[in-house]
Amino acid sequence: MKNSVLMFVLVAMIGVACSDSKETPSGLKYSVLRKGDGVVATPGQILIMDFVFMDSKDSVWNDSRKNDFPTMVMAQDSVPAGDGVLEVFQLLSKGDSVTFQIPSKTLFEKTFRSQMPMGVDSTGLFTFHIGVRDIVSEEQAMTIQNDIVAKQNEKAMLAEMEQLRTDTTLIVDYLKKNSMVAQQTPSGLRYVITKSGTGENAKSGQQVKVNYAGYLLDGTCFDSSIESVARANNVYNEMRKPYQPLEVILGQQQVIPGWEEALGLMNKGSKMTVFIPSTLAYGQQRRSEVIAENSILKFDMEMLDIK
Repeated sequence: MKNSVLMFVLVAMIGVACSDSKETPSGLKYSVLRKGDGVVATPGQILIMDFVFMDSKDSVWNDSRKNDFPTMVMAQDSVPAGDGVLEVFQLLSKGDSVTFQIPSKTLFEKTFRSQMPMGVDSTGLFTFHIGVRDIVSEEQAMTIQNDIVAKQNEKAMLAEMEQLRTDTTLIVDYLKKNSMVAQQTPSGLRYVITKSGTGENAKSGQQVKVNYAGYLLDGTCFDSSIESVARANNVYNEMRKPYQPLEVILGQQQVIPGWEEALGLMNKGSKMTVFIPSTLAYGQQRRSEVIAENSILKFDMEMLDIK
C-alpha cells in the first residue's frame, strides 16, 4: 500500500506542474490535476470520492481506498465559514482530480472541529489528494451501499463456511486420536454426554447454573468456574474469589452461540464435553493472549440447576 500511496503522490506532483490553480471563497488554493465533466453537484447529491491526506512528515492519516465503503459526501447549500476542505468538495464535478495543502491549525479548527492532537506540528501543512468517481442521488448512494453490504455478507458467509470445514477436520481428528465418539448438531457443534441428568433440557428464558472448564484442543486451559481446576491449570485469578458457578439466562445472548446451543442439550445434573468450532465461538476475533483468532474451544460442563 505504501507503493500505491507513493505512486498517487508522484502522479499528483507531476500533475501540479501542468494543473489549473483555483481558489475557494475562504482563500484556500487548490490545483486541478484532471478536469471532469464540469457539472458541479447540487445540494442533496452525493459525491463518491477517493482521497489520501497526509501530514508534513508524509505520514498518511487516511487513504479511503483501503476502506470497504467508498467515501460519500453530500453537497450542501452552504458550508461552515473557513472550512476549506468542504469548500473544495462543493466545487468538484465527476471526474475531477485535485490536490491542495491546508495549515494543520486550520484543518483541525475549521474542518475537524477538534483540538490539535499531541505530536502534530501546528505550523505544518496537511496535503490532500482527491478524485471524484461519481456524483449520484441519495437513493443511488443507498443502493451502492446496500450492494456492497450484500457482497460483504456473501464473502463473510463463504469464509465462515470454509473456516467451519477446517475446524470440523481438526475436531474429528482430535476425537479419533482420543478414541472419543461424539454426537453432532447441524451447526457443527460436537458433544459427548459424560453423565446423564434428569428432567427436561434447559429452554430459552430459563436461568441455568453451570460449572465449567475451558480448554484449547492442545489441552491449554484458559478458564474455569471451579477454583481447584483453575489452580491446577495455572489460571487462578485472585480477583475472581469466591469462585462460583456461572448463571446464564438462555436466549439472551449472554454467552457465545456455541454455549447457548450446548446448554440447550443439557438437563439438570448432566455433564458434557463440548467441542465448539470457532464459527460458534469468537470467530476471527482474538479473545485473549490464549484464545487467538479462529480458536476451537473445548468445554467440560456440568448443569447444576435449571430455574
